[in-house]
Amino acid sequence: MTLYRQLALSILILLALGFSSTELINIQNLRRLLATQLEAHARDTATSLGLSLSAHGSMPDQAVIETMTGAVFDRGDFQRITVTGVDGRILLEKSVASDPEDVPGWFVDAIPLPAPAAEALVMSGWQQAATVTVTGNPVRAYRELWTNTIDTLRLYLVMAALLLCAGLVAVRLLLRPLERIKQQADAISARDYSVLKKLPRTRELRNVAIAMNRLSGKVSEIFTEQSSLVETLREEAFRDPVTRLGNRRYFDRLIDSLPGSDDTATNGALLLLELHDIGRINETEGFTAGDALLKRTGELVAYRASQLENCYAARISGACFGIIATGLPLDSAEALAGTLCHDLFQLRAEGLVDSNNIGHLGLALWSGHDQSGDLLPAADMALRAAQASGQNTWYRHTPETANQPVILGAGQWRERLRNILEQGDLMLYTQQVVPRGEQGGSLHHEVLARVPDGNDHDISATIFMSMAERLGFASQFDKLMISKLLESLLANEPSPDRYAINLSSTSLHDAVFIQWLCSKLGQHPALARRLYIEFPEYAATRNLKQTRNLVERLHALGCECGIDHFGRDFTAFGYLRSIPISYIKIDSGYTRHIQDNRDNQFFLQALTKTMHSLDISVIAQAVETRTERELLESLRVDGLQGYLCGRPEPMRTIAGTRRHRE
Repeated sequence: MTLYRQLALSILILLALGFSSTELINIQNLRRLLATQLEAHARDTATSLGLSLSAHGSMPDQAVIETMTGAVFDRGDFQRITVTGVDGRILLEKSVASDPEDVPGWFVDAIPLPAPAAEALVMSGWQQAATVTVTGNPVRAYRELWTNTIDTLRLYLVMAALLLCAGLVAVRLLLRPLERIKQQADAISARDYSVLKKLPRTRELRNVAIAMNRLSGKVSEIFTEQSSLVETLREEAFRDPVTRLGNRRYFDRLIDSLPGSDDTATNGALLLLELHDIGRINETEGFTAGDALLKRTGELVAYRASQLENCYAARISGACFGIIATGLPLDSAEALAGTLCHDLFQLRAEGLVDSNNIGHLGLALWSGHDQSGDLLPAADMALRAAQASGQNTWYRHTPETANQPVILGAGQWRERLRNILEQGDLMLYTQQVVPRGEQGGSLHHEVLARVPDGNDHDISATIFMSMAERLGFASQFDKLMISKLLESLLANEPSPDRYAINLSSTSLHDAVFIQWLCSKLGQHPALARRLYIEFPEYAATRNLKQTRNLVERLHALGCECGIDHFGRDFTAFGYLRSIPISYIKIDSGYTRHIQDNRDNQFFLQALTKTMHSLDISVIAQAVETRTERELLESLRVDGLQGYLCGRPEPMRTIAGTRRHRE
């Protein structure tokens, strides 16, 4: 029961007790007064009647007795009048029923009123002639007592209703600051560290509000300090201080997370851009001029990378920059290389170099499961070929025909993706996410999508979805994937298993898709409570307001949310305070071979503490060795995902179950 209801009930009980006690006292006092009046009236009437009969000087005859007695009795104030002779013979008796018909019987039984009797002598000279006995009638007293009680009750109920309304309004006004304090506590648990600007006037509530403000400020300060520490560790370990791009460690981490196992196979382009003769500039014009050239080049590279999704840039050596673009088709990769070479002329126009021979670019493409160890040497070979072919040129490495991967252009991808959507040829796989420790079970199963490549092989979502994003098919594939998942869950027997499904960056900010998704989940509330919706970090931070609105709408449907590929960019962690997510999945670049990287270990340890302070679970991806698992568990991650924990398996469907249940 709420405090408001408790106080309202207390006020009601107090009013009832106050009325009951007051009314009881009032009834008892009035009863005693009426009893006294009845007794006095009976006594006075008996005396008066006795004197009237004695005034005749001798015992009056029967007619006189009846006339005088009847005149008194007919007023209705008495229950009985009796005239008794000296010999005990009743000369006259008049009586009437004493039950008040208009007064409830229970009231008469609960509040007894006596019928007082009084006697007086009728004298004949100095001798007693008769005795007059008058018994009072309590009927009128009962009527007066009942009428008084009802009138008092009505007045009290009106006053009690007014007092109760006024009391409830006063209580609500008094509790309004407490409600704001409760909302502040809820906000703190939801990672919103706001403070109450308007403090209550009540001293006790004011002190509570001040204490809550201090708590909110302290928690916010702790989170800020922890997140700043984690961001500082990441900056020092993975960011180049001159260009503000990623450094060689960051670049190597990206390279390691590219081609790999079936569920992480990708395609894309690696570009190496190297400035010409940076050493001479440092010697002749100073390191300040050299740093200015590097900084401006980094800005040009970062701008071009920001125009593409899943595109990351780093400074990997003194004058060499690396760009990794996942999901970039052949024609787009070549266009990017040409654009970057053209951008180099801006450095001459801005006076940062004094020659048109500014730099060169090498391009290498990968597809599917190419070995990442061969990718960087291929791009380096292309860079050397570009340097030998002229000023500000680029060159694409083309492997021998026998080893050359099949790389499709945008037009070919568009046709293939359109055919897949028309045929609905999408297969669902699941990979379990297990909790820390050896207790068994799973936190959830991540749903993975694959499509056929036409040669009895499957293409993973990391390949075809990146192309779908670029070609405008991403939302359609997300709809197809979610529809197939819901159909599969409906077709299977109910189970406690939960499933996580990834949304593309396009779908996350597509109002039409979001409305479709919420409507679809609203039709199956039981299934919605078994789903997690994931989205990549770079997509979530693109428009925090839209992301927060989506997460809140999904929460209302019982569906929780998480962030995938967390930490791939240099995004500040402060945004997590505004998005009520349940977990993050650490990018595989931090977890692969973590036992050999102390920087990643320090980073994950600090990150896990920060996330736990926000009540956010941490899941490590791409866990493939026992050593990696043991180390990650020692860093207190909450869950693990990878080939060591479970390989992707086709999602099972029980035929006929859905029809039977419907």
